[in-house]
Amino acid sequence: MDMLLTDSEWESFSESGSSEEQEEMDFTYGGQACTILSSLEETIGKIDDLLSFERAFVHGDIVRSVTDPSGQMGRVINVDMVVDLENVHGNTIKDINSKQLLKIRSISVGDYVVNSTWIGKVEKVVDRVTIVFDDGSKCEVTAMDQEKLVPVSPNILDDSQYPYYPGQRVRVVPSNFSSSTRWLCGTWSRNQDEGTVSGVDAGFVYVNWISSAHMDHDSSASPPSRLQDAKDLTLLLSFPHASWQLSDWCMLSIDCKGTSEKFLHSSTHDVIKDNWKLEKGFKRGNLGSRLEEIFVIIKTKTKLDVMWQDGTCSLGLESHALLPVSVVNAHEFWPHQFVLEKGTSDNKQRWGVVRGVDAKERTVKVHWRNMDVNQVNMEETVSAYELVEHPNYCYCFDDLVFKVVQNHFGDQADDGHVTAETSSGTEAALKGENMRWDRNNSPSSYGLSCIGTVIGFEDGELEVKWASGISTKVAPYEIYRIDKCEDSATSHEYHEENTEDFDQEMFVHETLSDSHKGKELLSLDSAHESGEKVSWAPTSFFRPQAAIGFFSNIASSILGSLGSRSPLSQESSSYFSHGAREYGVLLEKDVLETCNQNAELDLIEMQIFETTNIKREVEEIKENNGRMMPGPDETSGLFRQFDMVSECTDHHFLGESKVLAVSQVKQSWVKKVQQEWSILEKNLPETIYVRVYEERMDLLRAALVGAPGTPYHDGLFFFDIYLPPEYPYEPPSVYYHSGGLRLNPNLYESGKVCLSLLNTWTGSDTEVWNPGSSTILQVLLSLQALVLNEKPYFNEAGYDKQLGRAEGETNSVSYNENAFLETCQSMLYILRKPPKHFEALVKEHFSRRAETIISACNTYMEGAPVGYALECSANGHDEHIEESSTGFKIMLAKLLPKLVEAFSEQGIDCSRFEGLK
Repeated sequence: MDMLLTDSEWESFSESGSSEEQEEMDFTYGGQACTILSSLEETIGKIDDLLSFERAFVHGDIVRSVTDPSGQMGRVINVDMVVDLENVHGNTIKDINSKQLLKIRSISVGDYVVNSTWIGKVEKVVDRVTIVFDDGSKCEVTAMDQEKLVPVSPNILDDSQYPYYPGQRVRVVPSNFSSSTRWLCGTWSRNQDEGTVSGVDAGFVYVNWISSAHMDHDSSASPPSRLQDAKDLTLLLSFPHASWQLSDWCMLSIDCKGTSEKFLHSSTHDVIKDNWKLEKGFKRGNLGSRLEEIFVIIKTKTKLDVMWQDGTCSLGLESHALLPVSVVNAHEFWPHQFVLEKGTSDNKQRWGVVRGVDAKERTVKVHWRNMDVNQVNMEETVSAYELVEHPNYCYCFDDLVFKVVQNHFGDQADDGHVTAETSSGTEAALKGENMRWDRNNSPSSYGLSCIGTVIGFEDGELEVKWASGISTKVAPYEIYRIDKCEDSATSHEYHEENTEDFDQEMFVHETLSDSHKGKELLSLDSAHESGEKVSWAPTSFFRPQAAIGFFSNIASSILGSLGSRSPLSQESSSYFSHGAREYGVLLEKDVLETCNQNAELDLIEMQIFETTNIKREVEEIKENNGRMMPGPDETSGLFRQFDMVSECTDHHFLGESKVLAVSQVKQSWVKKVQQEWSILEKNLPETIYVRVYEERMDLLRAALVGAPGTPYHDGLFFFDIYLPPEYPYEPPSVYYHSGGLRLNPNLYESGKVCLSLLNTWTGSDTEVWNPGSSTILQVLLSLQALVLNEKPYFNEAGYDKQLGRAEGETNSVSYNENAFLETCQSMLYILRKPPKHFEALVKEHFSRRAETIISACNTYMEGAPVGYALECSANGHDEHIEESSTGFKIMLAKLLPKLVEAFSEQGIDCSRFEGLK
């Protein structure tokens, strides 16, 4: 019988058992337990290091503080980075300043380079590889392809841009080796076919030239050869130390050779020596050099200097203390930014320099400058909504710039010389003298002194680092920004052809002797230029001056309009006859004229038949609409919501269907249009008005009233609509009468309407045009409800992800304020230039809504946010709702008197608002 243990006995047994087991474990593992725990902590530490990566920032990035994600923004003005490195043997070096790092090869694809007066972008690089053989001999090879140098081991860099790297073992191919080899020490030995790469640099570089800054007026100058020796190129780099990222491979600069001794522990030196296995050869060859060592970046630590919008600076911020800002609206500004006053005439337009910004109140402190004398006139605090970034002075960190010279931008220079107006900083750099270049000066030195990159901003000036290495301060009008996205200075066709010739040019380079390479290369380029079709199109300074003609109203009187006369009139018949005769003269008159005449008779018969049917349909529509339209007594003098009018002379799509063949206008199309008219007549809401045209069934015009609670409330918005011959299988075309204003992400200044229902934007199956169910009414309702909505900021593609987030909501409030200001501007535009046939609606609408509009403006100036005018007027301002900004109130206070004046000019009684004029 088993013995039963009491609870106390069981506990005692368990305790003694646990003690014995613990002793047994200690005896079994002994001192290994500490080792296991130590290894575990080390592993966890490595995992933490891997997961605790830093956000990467570069100069000019827009940021916010993590502690105030909806507060003011700032711009990164300086980056300091230290890195931890690991060599190929797993040894690490910690806390190396990134300024001591070098790329494996000096020039890489995507870099910008200068040759003479030209700037270009690197598209391909051929390596010049230095190889040390085991016997100590050393040579330099231009590696056109990997058939000359075959890597013995896999490329640990895993980067196709760098097929070779220092320390790599390679095998040489004798048959292809000698023609592109220069021996630095020793000679070729047949039994020596493997060596170690001791260094890699750019040999030949294929450059896509972008633009040029010429000393003279010679606009016909051609770019240099695309194929360049790297020695002839100057690299343009602004902040190379700030562009390093995790897993990048690099080398240590010679400058840090001494300082690196304290970082490189002895084990690293031992590994390097073991790796060389060349000590005897180096001693015999007396090379006085060693193999370069490559490292991979395993950790970065960045500290940033930030200039905030209010003009204050924060130095040495940790990168994890900042948030990157992905979206910046057009009404955000930064200190030292160049701005232009919006809405003034050209001859009175002021530009200035931002001194500080109140991000919450949307106000900007500006030092204005007079365009004529370029002197500081005054400092003023203005609304952010009345400023735009200066279109000619929109500079950023790392921008490529030319110095303005020689009448390229007006008479900036004396005849025969290039003169640069310099600031005090420039004068100091140039020893107090203005820079003057004679025509006979070296173009190479000239180009290095007038092509550079922007590296800073201070006191209304820019600091530019020129290709020569000198940094100076210049005024914004003394330089010109080069668009990095510009097309090549040569045509695309020429580029494609010459890309194929790259290998041929390289072969010529390799087989030429050193003394004749330059001359032969020049001859080769000349041969290409003379033997191939070349279409030079230099950008920025040297665009072709050929006149551009616009073909307009080509067929304005060829075909008649539907409804008023036959779509193919006698004039058009004579046109076809004349065209047929011309065609016959060019070919065989007798045969072709007979054929064309017979074809013409058949075509005219068909046209007469179809035209008769279409005209009959049109007459039926007119009769039906005559019955549908309410009589004058029924409307009581109000503007009809749906009506048919004549004369569409100001319609945007007036000329769209002038050249359509009659066969394209089918009876089914006419019936569909009639159906659309019927739907509109019966179902239009009170805030939408439509006019159709009796002589043009394919055209409509609609007016939409902005809905309450939106920044568009009480505004009138006009759209022209065109029904193509393929309708309804193709959606209608819609044009917005913008008046040059951008008040919605979907409505452009050009009049373009971006809407998935019109197939002008992507959308799901239910959002795009459906020939079986979609209608014009659906388009109009979508424009009013989905486009002109209460939070239009989120209409922008991708911005819906910000909905409910602090950054998105802050931007949305600012967008609404500007949208209402633009709506008020559009009211002024419409009052002074109402669309044809809607003059009565404009007067009637604003007569009824003028008081409401003015009252809303007053409510907004008292602090109510946009869209809450009615609620705040009735119930008072809710303290939980953020007030409108000071900048918005400043701008609205300037617009309101203009609105009152415009209403008064229309005969609207604004006597109670006389004080606002």
